[in-house]
Formats: sequence, C-alpha cells, structure tokens
Amino acid sequence: MQHQADKREVNKMNQALAGIDIGGTKIAIALATIHGEMLAKRRLPTPSADGHVSLLEIVSQTLSEMLHECDTNPSAIGVGSPGPLDVENGLILSPSNLIGWHHIPVVEVLGAKFNVPVVLDNDANAAALGEFSFGAGRGHKNIFYVTVSTGIGGGIIIDGNIYQGVCTGAGEIGHTIVQPNGGARCNCGMIGCLETVSSGTHIVRRMKEALEAGKPTVIRDLISDGTELSTQILLKAVSLKDKVAVEIWDDATRYLAISLANAISLLAPEVVVIGGGISSAGDVLFEPLRELVPQYVSMVPKDKIKIVCAELGTESGLYGAVELARRAHQRSLAKNAT
Repeated sequence: MQHQADKREVNKMNQALAGIDIGGTKIAIALATIHGEMLAKRRLPTPSADGHVSLLEIVSQTLSEMLHECDTNPSAIGVGSPGPLDVENGLILSPSNLIGWHHIPVVEVLGAKFNVPVVLDNDANAAALGEFSFGAGRGHKNIFYVTVSTGIGGGIIIDGNIYQGVCTGAGEIGHTIVQPNGGARCNCGMIGCLETVSSGTHIVRRMKEALEAGKPTVIRDLISDGTELSTQILLKAVSLKDKVAVEIWDDATRYLAISLANAISLLAPEVVVIGGGISSAGDVLFEPLRELVPQYVSMVPKDKIKIVCAELGTESGLYGAVELARRAHQRSLAKNAT
C-alpha cells in the first residue's frame, strides 16, 4: 500500500495543466503545475494559409514537445479562442480573424490526441478568468473584465465562475448600442455599437476620416514619414493637445464610460478590470473613466466603483486557459472519486 501511495504521489508531481490561447496573429501555449504555477510558455505565429488542420497539428506537436521537455504528462487542457463558439460541443465556429475556420472540433481533436479533458471558452471569458484567478481580480468573487483593443469584448465572473448566459452570449459590451442614431455600422451588422466608437479599429477609422476631410491636425505630421495610423499615434497627438485627436479620444472614453456605467448598474461587480492593447494608455484612459463612470451610476455607491488595469498584460487569456484546465482537472478528479 505504501508503494502505491508513493507511486500516486510521483504521478501527481508529473502532471501538468496545459493552456492554449488562440489569437488572430499568435498562439500562446503554457504548461503549469496542477496548482497553476507556470512551468513553460511558448508563442507561435498563427498560420493562415494552411488553415485549421495545420494549426491544430502545430499546436499538438508543440504541446507534445513542451511536455517532453518538462518531463510531464497532461492532466487537462484549456483553450481560449475568438468567437463565435459552440462551447457545449467544443466547436470553434467561424471567427472573423481565423480565416478558413468553420465548425472546428478543437475539443474532440485535442482530447483524442492527449486523452485528457479539454475545455473551450471564448478569449474574453478566458482573460476574465485569468485576471480573476491570477491578476487584478484576485480576492474578489464578482468581477467584470473588459478588453479594449482592435475590438471590445467582456467577460463576467459571478461567485468565482464564468457567467455564459444564453448561447454563451453574456459580456459582449462591445456590441451594446451607444449611438443608435447616426452611428457607424459595426462588423456585427448593427449601427452604433460601442466598438464603433471606442475600439482601436474605429479610432483609426475616425483618424482617416479627419485626414480625408482635410481637417488641420498634427496627426498628418506624425505619419509623414510613412508611419501607419494607430491608437499610439492618436495618443501622441492628444499629448500635444491636438484638437482633432482630443475630440476622437474624448468620444472614445466618454462612450466607454457610459457602457461601463451601464454594466456596473446591471452587475454591481466588486471591480471592473480593463485589459487589451488600449489599456496600456495608462492615466490618459483611466483618469477620465474614473471621473466619468461614477457620474453615470446612481444605484451603486461611488466608493464601491473600482476600475483597474489588468495585471497580466497580453497573457490574461493564457493564464485563463490554464485556469480552465485546472478546473476541468478538478471536475475530473471529483467525478472519478464518486
């Protein structure tokens, strides 16, 4: 009996959680102990021309190499991916930034390859779980995570668990309507979504429109050397107090504040965590949000409204994928114990 107990302990030490964060331009893979401590990380470019079959082969091969290098075996795999997804059936449906992906059985493929539980969730939910478990949401039970980057997404954690909603549609703050009359058309087909005002993609769109309209702006000088338009260029122009840039940025932050206030009124989270590329803007983003949001909230005490920057940077989703795996492993243990 003692020999068997020792063997079980050795096997436990050799188990690892695998997290996979699939993005439009990169795939991040991590191995962690069953307690969530990182063992190894690797980043790969997302192949586009070869499609999903090649990508899954590359992911499987890379994960196998990492497991071999760490002398460990997988106990569960968590996958975060852009939507739309069919989480219940483990399918990646047809993400706009993953060309050629249609109804991909990622859970079935990885489960068959590694013979362990595999769980899939969308990238914003994974990032929310990552920040909740390892980042700015630690110590709380209820958080709302918002990613502000080329697009805008969100993830809701209630009592420590991801809230999916009907058809896993919860948390899509980027597609709440803020400009129903006269707003721009969103990729989702609606008019006036938050994403059409406050996302990096549409900030750049407004910069282009200002330049094409011949408006006097320092933005023109900042790209005279061939530099591409970007949120960073806009923020540089804002720091120079350029009127056009300030107007674009003020609109972006004001409408984001309105949407955050509405979410706080609905959810009353302990903390709102903001991640994504635009969160790196720092005070020029967070100061107006912290000033404006309480003005639009009446049913939650102002001293209970907390808006913070994500702590895990670009790895929120990767850490969340690891936590998805950890929870899948725990469920598997509980099931086997009954």
